[in-house]
Amino acid sequence: MTSSFQITIPITLRDIKLSQWQKYVSLYNKNKDNPDPKFLNLKTLEVFCGVDLMSVTKLPLNTFDEVLEHVSSVLNQDVKRVNTFKLIGTDGVEVEFGLIPNLDKMSYGEFEDLENYIYDDKTLHKAMAVLYRPIAFKKGDRYVIHEYRGTAEMAEVMKDTPLDVALGARVFFWTLARKLGNYILDYTLKELLTKEENTSENRLAENGEDIKQYIHSLMDKLKELEKLQDKMFTSA
Repeated sequence: MTSSFQITIPITLRDIKLSQWQKYVSLYNKNKDNPDPKFLNLKTLEVFCGVDLMSVTKLPLNTFDEVLEHVSSVLNQDVKRVNTFKLIGTDGVEVEFGLIPNLDKMSYGEFEDLENYIYDDKTLHKAMAVLYRPIAFKKGDRYVIHEYRGTAEMAEVMKDTPLDVALGARVFFWTLARKLGNYILDYTLKELLTKEENTSENRLAENGEDIKQYIHSLMDKLKELEKLQDKMFTSA
């Protein structure tokens, strides 16, 4: 008697949850140096296709290879910024989330939290809780989101964020931060120079070095993030 089971194959990144991605990246980082990709290939299908490891091993070889190749192509789909998306909570209530409408008006606290969380896949759900919040009012394409109160309230919920939304937001932030890094450097150094008459020479030099160190750190993070966006995450 042949046993049967169901396997859910994602068609696009919208079909994958951020939590699945986080689980996979953790597995990938632990096993990427293993010369034998069999285990990682098995775990790829287990994580993204919602089927247990034992069932994966029962797949016909040609089906296994086809599904693995398909999942690999899905993970490498292009992403773009998504302004709004909907999630259904455990209570069955659907909530629409919106990207911060005007990033130029982002508070220092929001930007600091975002910068701390968005570069690491383990904390990417917290970054989503900064960038996206429940929409309080919407008319056409315009909307107002709830005030930021830290990530504790929505971080766990945001683990269900569709992967295209999460990765699209990170690429968008990466592009923004590259521009912002140059802007901060130019603007802040200019501000320091105009206030030189009110600042001791030593203090001015210290401020300049602090800014340069910050920008250097930011650009290092951006380079690592750029590498991450180009990385192939499966070993099919």
